[in-house]
Amino acid sequence: MNENDMKIETRALIIGAAVIALVVALLVVGAVWLFSPSEGGKEETTPSETTDEIISDEKDEFDTTVTGDAGEDPENREPIGGEGAVVEAEKIKTESGLSKGIDVSRWQGKIDWKAVKASGMDFAYVRIGYRGENGSIYKDDNADYNIQKADEAGLLIGVYFYTNAKTAAEAEEEARWTLEAIAGYPVSYPVVLDCEGFNDPQSRMYLVSREERTENARAFLSLVTKGGYEAMLYGARDELVSSASWNISEIEKDYKIWVAQYPAVTYPAIQKPDYSGRCDAWQYTNKGRVSGIEGGVDMVVCYFERDRKEAKNESKRPANAAPPLTDEEKIYTLVNETVTAKNMTNLRTAATTKSDVVATLYNGETVTRVAVGTNGWSKLSYNGKTVYAISSYLTTDLSLKTEDPADQDIVDGQTFSKRADRVTAKEVVNLRALPNTSSEILGTLRRGEFLDRTAVGDRGWSRLTYNGKDVYAVTSYITTDMPSEDTTLAPETGKPETAPPDTTGEGFKTQFSAVDERVTAKVQTNLRDAPSTVTGNVVYTLKNGEFVKRTGVSQNGWSRLEYNGMTLYAVTSYLTTDAPIAETTSSETAPSETTATDSE
Repeated sequence: MNENDMKIETRALIIGAAVIALVVALLVVGAVWLFSPSEGGKEETTPSETTDEIISDEKDEFDTTVTGDAGEDPENREPIGGEGAVVEAEKIKTESGLSKGIDVSRWQGKIDWKAVKASGMDFAYVRIGYRGENGSIYKDDNADYNIQKADEAGLLIGVYFYTNAKTAAEAEEEARWTLEAIAGYPVSYPVVLDCEGFNDPQSRMYLVSREERTENARAFLSLVTKGGYEAMLYGARDELVSSASWNISEIEKDYKIWVAQYPAVTYPAIQKPDYSGRCDAWQYTNKGRVSGIEGGVDMVVCYFERDRKEAKNESKRPANAAPPLTDEEKIYTLVNETVTAKNMTNLRTAATTKSDVVATLYNGETVTRVAVGTNGWSKLSYNGKTVYAISSYLTTDLSLKTEDPADQDIVDGQTFSKRADRVTAKEVVNLRALPNTSSEILGTLRRGEFLDRTAVGDRGWSRLTYNGKDVYAVTSYITTDMPSEDTTLAPETGKPETAPPDTTGEGFKTQFSAVDERVTAKVQTNLRDAPSTVTGNVVYTLKNGEFVKRTGVSQNGWSRLEYNGMTLYAVTSYLTTDAPIAETTSSETAPSETTATDSE
């Protein structure tokens, strides 16, 4: 090989290397362009780690199937921002580049997702889970059903997690739990951190500072992004504006923001909320009317559109979920039995004494009972129709025969059965001339004062002997129990006096056993500043669905509660730890007393 040949060969090698380098550079640039997020419209994300790698970073093993009690659900609070305007889904038209949808949780009950899609919705944000007030993480009861059926109906899926994190470590735990829970689902819209309610003194986040809250949110959103999803923060407009509750500039520079604001004139009459910061989505009402959903629902406009994405790990898709129970299905247990009236009872169109009477069932006449409710009513089949009757007036004993009216002890339309015991008031109760709240008050029975009870009626009243006369008192307000040992005697009369309030000062005698739980009213009940309907002033009326913390329970029928930083008291029998139930009216036989001394 001569010198010229060597020069030619060298130049050829140099040129070839340059061409190869150019091709590699073009491939790298193309890959970056292809997988980098765009400014808007159809956005894609490229995970730097797989979901499994993120979840296994801390070697956590999450059980994403555990659901929680309604009392632990931080979303079970009255909305602070007020009520939104009523908006009909079918009337909403969106511009190109925008999309319309809803956000839902267990509180929407059983949803007909095909009807939701037919109403014009593009997407649904489904609550995947939440951290309870006790610190544990739970899956939303209806999450799997909602995601599966919404996806089948053709809606695109986003999810939100309702945080209750006090630290960044807890926020990261919530993110890893969320990534595990959604790995088997086609999540096409953002994964949202829903942070609200932290200004409520009962929230476990109440003492979290603005800086800590911001750090917690960034910790959650960062892991979601690393898992290959879009991340978004949900917050109320008044908490976002001017960084009132957040260092919002530290979040909006990297992540989407979903603003909640309910103006009287709302979308689509106006296109944006009254907020000057970053706004990628707007929850503009909580009173949306959408086919397939009973009652109001949150409605959302997103200022972007998305295409359907596949699940990160199809093998982690949960099994097909059973439909959630309706409110009526939660109340009634199916049966199939023949019943008759113990004496006679009305058959009504609904489970309330305010409904119409279809017929009267007499003893010896039979109907088929198809369900028994926890509300005291039975569902019956009568002449091909569904009717309702009070369960206590029915019996499966078809041999039971009505007594001769001459042998029955009936007063004011109520049948009384003999009883021989001594009773006292749980607190204080009126003694009346007849078993109704309109009759004359002949005396008052207080806790510790005992009378002979001679009969108990079938409509909530007892007959007592007082000063040689028959009198009547509401059965639920009297007891055969002796007063607790802390009962003191009034020096003037030598009779037991009503227990004074709680144990917070010298001379206070009502003793409470410590508890730590959340309760609500079965229907509604007064919260008083002392455990007495006589000396205790009403501070607030607690309604079903409003939860307060119970710190103590006494033997004399009172509960000690915390409400707005105050220690208050309520009658224990009017409280429950159960979730709110559909409102029901009192049964036909319930006493209707409403005075302070007879009922709350």
